[in-house]
Amino acid sequence: MNRLHIWSFLILLAVSVSCFKDPNFESGFSGEDNGGRVFPERSDSELSRRVMIMISAGFNTLSNYLSNDLEDLQNGELPVGTSYSSDILMVLSRIVTSSGQYETPSPAVLYRLYQDFQGNVHRDTLLVWDAETPLSRGETIHEALSYIQNRFPAKGYGVVFSSHASGWLPEGYFESPSIYEKAPSAGPFRSIGQDKTPEGSVEMELKEFVEAIPMHLDYLLLDACHSGCVEVAYAFRDIADVIGFSPAEVFANGFIYDVITSHLLGKDPDPVAVCKDYFNFYNRQSGYNRSATITAVLPGKMDRLVAVCKELFEKYRTEIRVLNGNYVQGYFRYGRHYFYDFKDILLKAGINSEEEARLDDALDECVIYKAATPYVLGIPIYIYSGLSMYLPSRGTAFLDNFYKTQIDWNKATELVK
Repeated sequence: MNRLHIWSFLILLAVSVSCFKDPNFESGFSGEDNGGRVFPERSDSELSRRVMIMISAGFNTLSNYLSNDLEDLQNGELPVGTSYSSDILMVLSRIVTSSGQYETPSPAVLYRLYQDFQGNVHRDTLLVWDAETPLSRGETIHEALSYIQNRFPAKGYGVVFSSHASGWLPEGYFESPSIYEKAPSAGPFRSIGQDKTPEGSVEMELKEFVEAIPMHLDYLLLDACHSGCVEVAYAFRDIADVIGFSPAEVFANGFIYDVITSHLLGKDPDPVAVCKDYFNFYNRQSGYNRSATITAVLPGKMDRLVAVCKELFEKYRTEIRVLNGNYVQGYFRYGRHYFYDFKDILLKAGINSEEEARLDDALDECVIYKAATPYVLGIPIYIYSGLSMYLPSRGTAFLDNFYKTQIDWNKATELVK
């Protein structure tokens, strides 16, 4: 969830805002009049370009790190804005403009990032929100993505989302369970995305984020902690072909942004290569910094997993309900025991070898890449299924009720009845 602030302070984004606009570039289609230039009718099937959308929700403690990510993105391979068929790189960003001063709001901005024939980088600002408008709200995300979908028709779209997160949990629960449970609070941990305010924070819950996305995605990459839940994967089953994420915490530096566009723009986007780059980078580090979990899932291929789990959850309901979480692989610190290894829960509940084989087959059908370092932030990783899941025996009555009423994975499998 919280992108960890382990490494040194990084440089703020320094991208030139261009006065240049590519005269051949146009966002409209179907005969729309654009400054005297009329373009022919086009259908989606005739389009060859891809659109990569970087959402950087950084009006929070990650602001400097996400600014650096955008600088790395700018220094990587950029589309050349010379024709209607050129690939497009969009950035939706909100960061802190006054160092750490959330009392001074800054606007969320949607801009197109590209280069000309001479290699000069340009940024064309397309939308600017009121400075008080949070980026981490479904309305803002939906407005931006709908604008992109309507104004920039393409063969395919993909989203890279970077911010704080805490998987499937209710808004703000990870940081302040006392709001709901009257339990101690600790740690700057969040749901999906975050905008800080003097009064607190604004965040999205999983359902809100899913419903904010108006188009089908070739990929969704979540550069945010604790996103790699079976609950999150299943929520995007009708939205994204591939989802990449981490069950454990993620260092504040996140993905490897100076090469990310080389994998995601072009004829055949390769989000798995982004996941591999991420893992290989952190696996080369030493000591505490050698920490990473990453998984790529086909959310639309989870039906078999749902069927197997519904059967196993019913058969081993009592065993799961009384499991001692101390003996189950976890992906959390600070006592925030909401993310346990999906498969290890069932192994510790006592499934037999035939049931384990069926479970593995179902996982293999939807999990297309997974990798973990031997330790993650000091936590030994002795089993890694690629996904985390809620463990009811370490939950609460409040979370059980939220899980039953709000989480599609539970509605399909009945982990919690």
